[in-house]
Amino acid sequence: MINPREDADAALTEAAEVAEAAGVPVGRHARDGDAASAILDVAEEVGADLIVVGNKGMTGARRFLLGSVPNQVSHHAPCSVLIVRTT
Repeated sequence: MINPREDADAALTEAAEVAEAAGVPVGRHARDGDAASAILDVAEEVGADLIVVGNKGMTGARRFLLGSVPNQVSHHAPCSVLIVRTT
């Protein structure tokens, strides 16, 4: 059985390998807790110029009632945000 931290580390490793193979420099920052808060915290810590997030979760009533990661990030980011169509 894989714990959530190992699962996150594996996903980060896989994504980093794809990006590095394309010549994109990568920094990995795994965090526990709410995804939007974690993204915003890391963006502030590293002085990010751009946050790129997928649009998953931005449809339907859920977006208006609970908020979504891309919605929260776009409203509270310390830098520009690019929301990429993934659905």
